[in-house]
Amino acid sequence: MNLACEVKNAILSNLKKPSDIKIGIEIENIIYNDRNQRIKVNPSSSFSATDLINSLKNMENYSLEPGGQLEWGSQPYTDLNDLEKSIRVNIKSLRQVLNKGNLKIMPFGLDPYYSPDQIELINQSKYKIMDKNMIKSGSMGQWMMRCTSSIQVNFDASTEKEMEENAFLADCLHPIAAYLFSNSPLKDDKPAHQKNLRSIIWANTDNARCNNLFDHGIVSKAGLLDKYIEFFLKTPSIFSLNKDGKATQSGQTFGQLIKKQKTRGATKNKLILNYLRQIFTNVRIKNLVEIRGADRTPEGYEIAPAAFWTGLLMGPSVRDVILDTISSWSTKDRIFLNQAGLSLNINQMGPCNKTYGYWIDHFGRLALKGLKKRDLGEEILFKGFFNSVMNKGPFSLRGQNLG
Repeated sequence: MNLACEVKNAILSNLKKPSDIKIGIEIENIIYNDRNQRIKVNPSSSFSATDLINSLKNMENYSLEPGGQLEWGSQPYTDLNDLEKSIRVNIKSLRQVLNKGNLKIMPFGLDPYYSPDQIELINQSKYKIMDKNMIKSGSMGQWMMRCTSSIQVNFDASTEKEMEENAFLADCLHPIAAYLFSNSPLKDDKPAHQKNLRSIIWANTDNARCNNLFDHGIVSKAGLLDKYIEFFLKTPSIFSLNKDGKATQSGQTFGQLIKKQKTRGATKNKLILNYLRQIFTNVRIKNLVEIRGADRTPEGYEIAPAAFWTGLLMGPSVRDVILDTISSWSTKDRIFLNQAGLSLNINQMGPCNKTYGYWIDHFGRLALKGLKKRDLGEEILFKGFFNSVMNKGPFSLRGQNLG
């Protein structure tokens, strides 16, 4: 079996029955103390993020990001109402722990007050290697690692075709989500104005493994998975993993690393899926589709990105309408829209000579339509958020009086 087939088998190893398709969410949190200071990452004389993760050991699915951001990953659910209940239970439990230590969540996509040189890196070998790589690979990788937080949404798939369609749709509409869920009003205590800050940071992190699938020549749904695998195998790795999972600096491509491995079956699949995590495109394919474009939302709106994408992806009739629309866009249309996503100016020109604002409203309404068609009462989980953003602007613009 050739390398591409091995990777494809790993990616398709988690296909589900259509009735068992589930949605999961990952929420990152920047944590401050009651003196409005970012807590340190590694153990120190003051309470640290490492201390916090240790105090949460009885609560499942927590981990630390490289700057000490606390990430929680949900269990997946078929019904967004169940996912929302899970989020609310988790946040209530987390808040009880934080209150005991006089700590609080700073619910933003970008730390409003701290810059990378003020934040230590977590004491883990893979992140130390990644940090050195980021210095060489782009201008803002250290901002990404230390200062950003996001909400990621994961979707199962039932077929290869469905996975390709979902990835293509999400890649095309990333700039729409980038506007709707922009929540980064300040950088270094200075207003962002109309800059979509977290999107700009990610766009300048690592050209070899970030940005849209479109930027890597993956421009249609036809054969998308094969093209993604080709892109993955040719991409230089940041680190390799030994049999014990320890990270070692590597300059080899993922194809070269996987070819050297003597393991087979489930062990080989696990290794491949771990390497796929070193791809940081806005839409990432593992053994599911991971959509990564949303800033960490204001508290109470954590479910909104999952609701938006569920409305667009999980109703076949709505998804088909969208696929017809975006498949008609020219290369120039895609470039215009992707560029628009770096700014919060809705008057920028988008596809088909219609404004960025037009398309934001259009796809937001389609998301609501898709949720209603699911007939689970899920539209309430997006409607209030969407109406708020359309009436008052994204939270990045509204929050610029924080400083």
